[in-house]
Amino acid sequence: MLLMRIRLRMTLGMAVALVALALIASGCGGSSKPDYCSKVSDLQGSVDELSSVKPESGALETVQGDLETIQTNAGEVVSSAKNDFPSETSALKSAVSGLSASIGQLPATPTAQELLALAPQIQGTVTAATELSSATESACE
Repeated sequence: MLLMRIRLRMTLGMAVALVALALIASGCGGSSKPDYCSKVSDLQGSVDELSSVKPESGALETVQGDLETIQTNAGEVVSSAKNDFPSETSALKSAVSGLSASIGQLPATPTAQELLALAPQIQGTVTAATELSSATESACE
């Protein structure tokens, strides 16, 4: 009887150890993704919003609102990913800064042509965000 109890305890102990080992090996119990992964995703979404704006009368408010969101998201991405991706975060910071400066130079009621002049800065911001997203992809899968 005592021998049966010892065998049962050993069997249960081995089973618990195997389950714990399987959980550790499969990565259960925690996320191994870096903090910047969700921030890069948020940034990409806000950049996509900006790139879909049509250059027409009245679009300045939309562009300014999108820029504010991009600035917030870019700031979070830069502070969380700059050590791992210094050149990509630097390019993003520079692109967003250039876009902000260009938007700041627009008149209060820009024409469609004046808004169209933002296209290179918008494209630069889209490119910088896409390159950062591509660089972080393997760590964020």
